[in-house]
Amino acid sequence: MIDTTLASAPPVDSPEANLAASEAALRRGDHRAGAQLAEQALAPPGLADTAQRALAWRLAALHRWRLGDAEAALRHATQATTAYAELGDSAGHTESLLTLCMAYRDIGRPREALDHAVQALASARCLGDRRLECWALNRVGGVYRVIDDTLVAADYTRQALTLARSLDGDDEALFASLNNLANDLVACAEYHTRDGQAEAALAALAEARQLSEEALTLARRSGNVHRMAVAMGNLAETLSQDDDTDAARDLIRRYQALAREHGFKNLITSGAYDIATVLQRQGRHALAVKHLLKLREQVLDDPANSEVLRNIERGLYESHKALKHHEQALACLEAHSRLERQWLIERADLQARVKLGQLDLQRTYDDLERLRAEAKTLARDARQDPLTGLANRRAADETLPLLLAQAEAARRPLALAMLDVDHFKQINDVHGHAVGDEVLSAMSLVLRARLRGSDLLARVGGEEFMLALPGTLAARAAETCERLRAAVAVHDWQAIAPGLAVTVSLGLVQWRPGETRTSLLERADAALYQAKRSGRDRVVQL
Repeated sequence: MIDTTLASAPPVDSPEANLAASEAALRRGDHRAGAQLAEQALAPPGLADTAQRALAWRLAALHRWRLGDAEAALRHATQATTAYAELGDSAGHTESLLTLCMAYRDIGRPREALDHAVQALASARCLGDRRLECWALNRVGGVYRVIDDTLVAADYTRQALTLARSLDGDDEALFASLNNLANDLVACAEYHTRDGQAEAALAALAEARQLSEEALTLARRSGNVHRMAVAMGNLAETLSQDDDTDAARDLIRRYQALAREHGFKNLITSGAYDIATVLQRQGRHALAVKHLLKLREQVLDDPANSEVLRNIERGLYESHKALKHHEQALACLEAHSRLERQWLIERADLQARVKLGQLDLQRTYDDLERLRAEAKTLARDARQDPLTGLANRRAADETLPLLLAQAEAARRPLALAMLDVDHFKQINDVHGHAVGDEVLSAMSLVLRARLRGSDLLARVGGEEFMLALPGTLAARAAETCERLRAAVAVHDWQAIAPGLAVTVSLGLVQWRPGETRTSLLERADAALYQAKRSGRDRVVQL
């Protein structure tokens, strides 16, 4: 049985003794005492030796980061980095860069986190230090995780784990790599599930559970309470995704107790969110709402919690919707969509920076300016079809649930139509793909000119468009669709290519109160299929 009761930093005779005691506290995970000891070593008269002061700053930074005090960690790590640079100590400088990376990430500045992760990896490789390279690979993977590139993140953390297993006796690097890869695999499982790859999702979850259990065994053997709390949290998330919710909830309560006892702020927050997620998976939505509202109040004003806040708003939307609280669900969905749009812009810039750092560090000012311009394009393209300028499938997938929630809350009608260009492959084959692109571009103008500003028009496939008409009853929607069909048929397509004629088929349905987005789209697709099977150039309403 491991004794996890840790004392506060005891009074020590000298700064040098404080420093040694802080290092010992790091090994056992007593970060509250370790931070106090390192900071006491720096207090006047403090350490005279510059190398010892650099070590004290680095230790203080690492302790503060693991306590969830990212701003203090940032201050200490910045001083450590400067001191190690003056000393010419490349290894110490790289260690400090790794902590700076995580501190910047946790205060909501992932751009700087990426820069420091890339620098640390390059430095570790130049030094030929495999331990530091392992840590840097973990940090680079963490940046990819932040920008939702989960498959790439898992690739980096898998490299880190392979390296960690080759390091004799470095349990800390092995533990971190096990946990990080397990975390990435849970995210990969969610990605595969959304993509309809059930077998890949199950395989990712099975591996995540195996790695999480290995990490927890390693943590218990070390007696390091911070590692134990982190490992329990990762295993709980894996169990929850695997629908073992009772076991997950038990682990969450245990790691929350450890986090509260030892002041691990980030783990306290993640535990509160994990409890709400388990309640949702158990169908206990009223209690989940209560937990999420309390957590939202706690994190609302902290920019470092932007990802948590997005997840909270999404969770509140799902639980309110399950409880048929339509107005509250709509408000939460709108808040989530607003936060998601802000994140998409920032994510696009980060993706451009990641592209820059594969990991060639010969970065010039012109490179950065070019990639910033590329980032703006990525942000736009995240929601806009580049050929037609219309909303793309992603934007449609985000907007349609919002329109349905608004219709549900206001008890207003909504019509949905799927439109397909007839014989589009033949147009490409006869006239060429350039003409096909011109047809789609002109088509968007013809359609947009005959719709209201409140209507949703999106290009959701090669030659397929979605039209959502809020506040529109079936008869009026049928008139609108017929007007669009006729406008396309009489348009002067020969101005694009001699002999060119274009028609469209439309499938129209009226939303039924309480109907899901999936059901609505399936009925619209069925109507479109019937229109094409019946001879094309027509509107079919089901």
